[in-house]
Amino acid sequence: MTKASSAGETVERSQNCTIRLIVLKDDGSTAARQSVLKIFHRLGTTGEGIDGYRMVALDVPPEANLPKIRELLEHGAVKGWWHWEEGCITAAWEATDSLTPRTSSTGSAETGA
Repeated sequence: MTKASSAGETVERSQNCTIRLIVLKDDGSTAARQSVLKIFHRLGTTGEGIDGYRMVALDVPPEANLPKIRELLEHGAVKGWWHWEEGCITAAWEATDSLTPRTSSTGSAETGA
């Protein structure tokens, strides 16, 4: 009987972030997921669409345009194009949170005050 292998210790942490989106536009069709990937690719990400879940997973390297990516994520959420969540993030990604005005579900900017 062979033992299943598993991942060992982390050798070196990546500086990449992982962002997951559930694509709402066009019910998360293949074309809609590909469109999302293409838009974010222009800002320096790579990623993949996942059939059956309307999901897109973005791999965001540190040299990508992090503030623009966050701005687009929040804009798309307000417009009802997708829901998004952070998977694995870095301090550089967290710093973009203070650069982007927060928007509520009604689309109005929150000042955080």
